[in-house]
This record gives sequence, structure tokens and C-alpha cells, in this order.
Amino acid sequence: MIGAGVVTSLPLLWFAAAVKRLNLSTIGILQYLAPSIAFILGVFVYKEAFTHHNLITFGCIWVGVILYVWESMLKNQRP
Repeated sequence: MIGAGVVTSLPLLWFAAAVKRLNLSTIGILQYLAPSIAFILGVFVYKEAFTHHNLITFGCIWVGVILYVWESMLKNQRP
């Protein structure tokens, strides 16, 4: 229990240090990973229900992310 605070705070401090070096748009895209990983774990590991509506919603979110990343890449490639 004594080391629990240090074990909890170190990853948060490392994340804060890394965030200072990245663009906010990159951080925004990366923030989609944690909920997506939790969603995938819930469906495939814990066998939670996955309806047609869930598929549409999840697909729309990731299509939006892909379009945003694609547009950003095209914008950065132009002179």
C-alpha cells in the first residue's frame, strides 16, 4: 500500500511529459484508443452484447477519425 501512490502517479507524470511534446490533434486521435480497446475487450473477451446499432455507431466514429487523419496527412504533404 505504501508504494501504491507512486505506482499510480508515475504513468500519469510520464503521460503529462509526453503530452507537452505532441500536437493537440495527435493527442486527440490517441484518446480514441483507450475507449476502443475497452470496447473490443468488452465484446470479445467479456462477451458483451454487440448490436447492429453499436456497429453503426462505432463505424461512424472511426470513419470520422480516419477522415480527419487522412485530411491532416494531405494538408501536411502540400507545399
